[in-house]
Amino acid sequence: MQPKIDDWRAMVDCVMVDPAYDGRVFNVALSDIPERKTDLVKGAYELDAPAGQTTVAVKIVDMLGEEVLVTATI
Repeated sequence: MQPKIDDWRAMVDCVMVDPAYDGRVFNVALSDIPERKTDLVKGAYELDAPAGQTTVAVKIVDMLGEEVLVTATI
């Protein structure tokens, strides 16, 4: 039997964004940490990025403490 999760955000503990990731140090420019257990992360974010080409990194931590780091050069 598979658990049914209606919204993926229910499994996310926090989301952090670094708009100028250098590949070594993750500097949090935006963090989305719900205040209460019943709250969810927003899941959509807007913030300023440095001029020119940059690497944006997003770190997501789930309720079990597992982390994933995704990067994109823009």
